[in-house]
Amino acid sequence: MSSRVFHILAQKGSTVITVRADDPILDVAATLARHNIGGAPVLGADGQLLGLVSEKGIVHALSLHGADISTLTAEDIMATDMPVATPDDSIYDIACRMTYSRNRHVPVLENEKLVGLVSIGDIVKLRAENAEHEVQELEDYVTGSDHAAVQPPTDTSPHRCREKKD
Repeated sequence: MSSRVFHILAQKGSTVITVRADDPILDVAATLARHNIGGAPVLGADGQLLGLVSEKGIVHALSLHGADISTLTAEDIMATDMPVATPDDSIYDIACRMTYSRNRHVPVLENEKLVGLVSIGDIVKLRAENAEHEVQELEDYVTGSDHAAVQPPTDTSPHRCREKKD
């Protein structure tokens, strides 16, 4: 079974940190830092997705505008040509879109409404968990099938991605 975007949204939830088009860029940077995220969808007054502002976009704007960056808003630097996804899109397709567009965040839309945001980190986490699950299933199959030459691993501690605790 192929993993879908809704699998990621089910794990991480559908809460999305967003910014408004008229938010000053320094406020946007503070929002990204406060929430420890690399990008945020930019919404218009009507709640419609207008674009996406990212750390990369802020750095690019800083290189162009220097100290004058404080006069810019999210709308001034947001990307508008980013890929978007639906909950039913495959993770593989989204990963390809991210790679070819060089975007690390993909807004998820359902009926033209923002319902989530998928990052490259979300995809890596899901893939790692799926790979660990597949390894466990194969180990269980092989060690449980009376193959005399195959011994169960002695290290039974799970190797799962977990948030780093400081």
